[in-house]
Parts: sequence; structure tokens; C-alpha cells
Amino acid sequence: MSMFFDRIFKFFYKYISYSFAIVIFSLQGAFFGAFYAYFFGSALIPEFTIENHPEVVLVFVITTAIAALGHSIEFGILTPIGYLGFRTDTKKLNANLKPNETIRHKDILELENLLNAIIDFPKENMYAALRYASFVFISVSFTYIFYQYPLYELALILIGWLAAVFVYGGFSYIISDYFTGAKRVEIKKILSYRDVTIHKNHGIMSLKGKFIFLLILILLSLSVLAVFISFENASLIKIFAFITMTFFEAVILIFMFFQSINLTLEQINESANSLASGGRGALPILSIDKEFIQFAENFEKATREVGRIRENLTELVEAKTSELRNSLETVETLKKQQDGDYFLTSLLIKPLSLNKTLGSNVKTDFLIKQKKTFTFHGRENEIGGDICITRTVPLRGKDYTFFLNADAMGKSLQGAGGVLVLGAAVQSILERSFAVQSIKSQYAEKWIKNAYQELHHIFESFDCSMLVSMVMGLIDDETGLMYYLNAEHPWSVLYRNQKSEFIKNNSELRKLGTPVKENSLEITTLQLQPGDVVILGSDGRDDIEFDTQTEFRKINHDEELFLHHVEKGGGNLKSIYQSILEMGELTDDLSLMRISFKEHQTLPPRSIRKESYDLMRKARNHIKENQLDQAKDSLIEANRINPENQEITRALIRLLVRMKEYKLAAEKCNIYIEEFPGDTDLIYLASFTYKQTKEYGKAIDMGERIRLRNPGHLSNLLRLVQLYLLVGNLPKAEKTLGLASFLTADSKRVDSLRTEIEGFRKKNVD
Repeated sequence: MSMFFDRIFKFFYKYISYSFAIVIFSLQGAFFGAFYAYFFGSALIPEFTIENHPEVVLVFVITTAIAALGHSIEFGILTPIGYLGFRTDTKKLNANLKPNETIRHKDILELENLLNAIIDFPKENMYAALRYASFVFISVSFTYIFYQYPLYELALILIGWLAAVFVYGGFSYIISDYFTGAKRVEIKKILSYRDVTIHKNHGIMSLKGKFIFLLILILLSLSVLAVFISFENASLIKIFAFITMTFFEAVILIFMFFQSINLTLEQINESANSLASGGRGALPILSIDKEFIQFAENFEKATREVGRIRENLTELVEAKTSELRNSLETVETLKKQQDGDYFLTSLLIKPLSLNKTLGSNVKTDFLIKQKKTFTFHGRENEIGGDICITRTVPLRGKDYTFFLNADAMGKSLQGAGGVLVLGAAVQSILERSFAVQSIKSQYAEKWIKNAYQELHHIFESFDCSMLVSMVMGLIDDETGLMYYLNAEHPWSVLYRNQKSEFIKNNSELRKLGTPVKENSLEITTLQLQPGDVVILGSDGRDDIEFDTQTEFRKINHDEELFLHHVEKGGGNLKSIYQSILEMGELTDDLSLMRISFKEHQTLPPRSIRKESYDLMRKARNHIKENQLDQAKDSLIEANRINPENQEITRALIRLLVRMKEYKLAAEKCNIYIEEFPGDTDLIYLASFTYKQTKEYGKAIDMGERIRLRNPGHLSNLLRLVQLYLLVGNLPKAEKTLGLASFLTADSKRVDSLRTEIEGFRKKNVD
């Protein structure tokens, strides 16, 4: 089909003129439009025939012939005899575009004017079609009025005329756009080779507009056919003729529309290949559709930029290489300075992270592997946010092993800054514990509480910009009772009898520096047995990237996997570390601490001797018979025989309290608690006993120990309120009562104590 149209076009172009060769195809649009008008009129106005409207038909035929002739003369049918047409731009096209003449010799201005005329030609041809169609309709309208035909018929003819004009104008535009494409490309290539920027003018119809035109044309054809059939005055011959005409018209327009798009895309592909192969990548685009013109403008900008880069590539590479060299030198200088800062910080941290335990029962060891490594003066070092500290601390005449495993927020220098602050503060607390007598006399629970509060207040001043998770505590070197707290740190692990399990607690403590509630501090106790090993570790122990064969990262999310590493490593830090590395690669700082209690000793059996057992049995019988004095004598004798037996001592203390022999009970409690500090129930009983003997200070100490271990112990809180009132400490009494009021629905006990507080306040005021 393309070759058929090209041959007809070249025939008229060769023997008449360039513009008329295009218009001759445009006149087909006039034929199709007239055809539409005829079918529409014959469908809507059955009475409209040559016999009934001879004048109208005659005028229509004559004016149509005049319009076709005028359209042809305007665009150059008389060129062979020297008349090039009505319009200046048309004359320019017919004068300069000859079949056997080249236009390469023309100057740039002439070529640009010629290009603009060709680009505007489809628009001007469409306007001409509208003018001549209007001339025909106006002539027919005057005839209708002059001969006084019904005006409603004229209104119906107007509808048919609008359909005809739509077809005639659109057909003229698309035909002109299609046949002017080759010349547009030819002129654009000439201008491009002369390094002239091509003006990117575009037509009035875009790709979207052409598509809408074709869609409306098809819908219009279906509408006309539907109307034509609905009036039941159409023969099969007329229907077949209309369908054939519509099909032929639609095929021509669709072919030209998509052929133009296809040729344009081929041009774009050729230009892109040329640019990729090192060519100029010129794009003298065929289409004048707005979308393609905008693409051509952007493509031309890209080709100019590529050309500029190619021309200056050597200089650009040298300049960039020099810039990179200078940047690299700057980076190396900054890195040396940074490594120096890292080295200085690591030197400051080293004396803070020490293992200084002196006892023989409790042994500690730790392993720290920071993620960030650096080289300074040929030595490899590491820096990060993990720290371990252990030291022997004397409290109340006994040695305790202090331990701390912490992880400061942030990477590298930020984490190291947190560790530096934490380590310095902890070492200050430890030094005061050796120098200040009042601190040496504190119970382990209170010492940990004071240490935690001091550390927390230090980090709280950073406004949450520096947070630290940690496990901190004390271990009684003699008894193995471990006091500890966990501030949002991974759970510690107890390795006992070659089995590992997490040491879980219900602590609500958050990282150091996080706002914390007053009643959230809880100190947990754990009685270690000979041979027990406790493993502490930061979250780097869990943050492992598994080795996989895929490109996707797989990070461990199973916290219990660490228990497997502990068991596989037999509680040995190096073996645990190797087991972790076998699973994958570390993605965070890692610190591990190992604490063992009497690791190579066995627990001696504390069996009751036969004599003591008999005395215990007699005491129970005496108690049942309410013979308390005889029961007391039996238990005292049993306690003398087996002073180390916990069960006998507990029974004796409870009996003494029942007999209200509080002084002797207090003495026994004091001895018992020193040997068995993990017995929280007896500490609570000791608080009551000291209250009865009016040793209020000791009673308060025992009550506060219970409070730190179990903040929700209601009876203990209420007793503390009474004790604080007895010693005249009103603020402490009020604060403790406030905490107790959150734990009970028994308002009577609370109201009673509140009344006592009010009475105490009034008494002091008076």
C-alpha cells in the first residue's frame, strides 16, 4: 500500500507540483465527506431527492466542483503554466521543491523557511479544506432559504455537513502530514550536517489528537450506519457501498497514522545506535507530533552533552583524576587524624575495662571483639561500644565480686564515648567503695541501687542521646549469692551440669539514660552452686549474618541459638566465640563475660545428724502440744550440734518469734542472714524482729533489702511506713505509702497509715 501511494504521489509531484501532489489525496477526504453527507441526508430526509430539490442539488454539485478546483489551484495545479498557487508559502514550496533538483546548495535561511513552510503545510491544508467546505454549505443554505425549503431540513443538512467537514479536515491533515515527512527529514538532515539547531516546531494535532480523530471517525461511521438503517429506507446496495467506503477510508488513515509512528521509531532507534557506536546521533525526526518533537528536543540536548563530554574526555579524565587524587590525599589525612582519635580513645578505655578480682571462689574472665578495627602506626586496634569490668568489693566485712557487662548505643567513636563515660563513672564508684566507710557498711542490694542511680543520672543528662544497656551485680564470694539487675541487656545464661538456660527476670529497667519510674528498680538474686558458670554477653552474640549461597542477607533472629553455643563451647569463652563464627559473621560489637563459682569444688552434704534429727522431731511434738519451752530447748540443742544446718536455724528463729523472745531471735537472725543472705523470707522476719526490739535502723535496712528484691511486697511497704514514722522520717513515710497505695485495694490499712502521717505532721507543727 505504501508503494502504491508513493507512486501516485511521485506522478503528480513530477508533472504538476509538490503541494498539489499532496492535495490530490486530500480531495479524497472531500469525496468521503460528501459521501457521508449524502448518506446522512438520505437517511434523515427521505423526501430529499433530485426531483424534489433540483436547485439545491445543482448548487451543491457546482459549489463542490468549484471548491475542488479552488483547492487544487490554491495548492499548485497550474504550476506547469507558471501559476504556483494563491499563498506565499505554497508558492515557495512549488518553486523550490522540484523532482530533479537538489536543495543542498540552498543557504541556511532558505532551508529554515522552507522547513517551516513544510511543517505548517498540513495545518494550512486542513484550514483550506474547512474554508471550501464552508463555502459549499453557505451556498446550499442560501439556496434553501431562497427557494423556501423547510428549515428543519437545513438543520439536518448542517449535521451531515459537520460530519463531512470533520472527515474532510482530518483527512487533509493526516494526508499532508504523511507525504511531507520525507522532505522534512531531508531538510533537517542538511541543517544538522551544517551544525544548525533545528527549530522544533510541531503540528496542531498530537499523537493523542490523531488517535481521538480516528476513534471518533469510526464511532461516527457506526452512528451514520445505524441511523441509515433505522429509517428503513436503505437498500442493501447502499449499505454495502457505505461500509466499503468507510472501510477503505479507515484503512488509509490508520495505515498512514501507524506508518508514520513506525518510521519515527525506526529513526529514533537508528539515532540511538549511532550515538552508542560513537556517532553524532543526529535525530532529524519524521513526525511533527508534539510528543515526538519534545522527545527529539531532549534527545538533541543529550547528544550535545555526550558530544561535549567526548570532545573533552581526555581533559575531563585528567581533571577528575587530579580531583580524585587530591580527594584521596585529603581522605587519607582525615583518616589518619580519625585513627589517631580512635587510638587515643582506645588508650583511655583500656584502663577502665579491667579484670581485678582477688577471691578464690569466684573467677571471672571476658572476651571483647569490637566491630570497628583500625591501624595506627602499624598496629591494629579496635574500638567500639562494649565494655566488661570486674573487681572485688568489700561490704560489711565480706568480699563481693562486682561485675558489669554493658553495650553503649552507637557505632565506633559514638559507642566508645559512651563506654568512656560509663567506665570512668564505674571506676569512681568502685574506688569510693574502698575509701568511704559508710559505703563499706552498706548491704549489697543498697550498694547496687546507689550505683545504678548514680550511673543513670549521669547518662540522663545527655537527653537520651547516649544510652547504655547493661547487666550489673555483686556475688557474695563465700555464699555464692548473686545480686544483679538487667537494664535492657540480653539475658544472662546459667551453665549448670553441662546444660544452659537463660536467667530471666521481670525487670522493667530500660537503658541507662532512659526516663525511668521510681518504683521500677528491682534487684534479682540467684543462689549459685559450686561448679556453676554464668555467661553474660551483649547483643552482638545474636546479631549474626549467616553464610548463604544467595545474594540476600540472612540475619539471625533466634535468641536461643546462643544457648547452643554455650553448651557446644562447654562454658569456655573462646570455644563459644569460635562456635558463633562457625555459624556466620558478626555484624555488631561482641562482648562475653564468664563468671564461675567454686568451679572445681563440690557441694558438701549438709545432712542432719541423728541426734539433731531426733531433737527436731521432739521439738515438733512439743510445739503441737503447745510446750514451747521444751521445744525451744530441743531446737537450741539441735542448733548447737548442727550450727551449719539451715533448716534447724530457721525453725529456732520462727519459734523464738512465736514466743516473743525477740532479742534472741534478732541475734539468731543476724547470724543466719550473714550465712544465708538469699533467704528473703527470713530477712522479712528479721525486719519484724528488729522492730520489736526497737532497733529501727536495722529493721529499716532489712525492709529496704526486701523492697529492692521485691518492690511489690505490700506488707513490707506498709511496715516500712510505720518504721519511718517511728524514726521521724516523714518524707520517706509519705513516699513509701504512695507506692503501697498502687498495690492494694484495701483502703482501710492505707487510710489508717495516712491518718497516722497526718497526726505526726500536726504534732510536729504544734
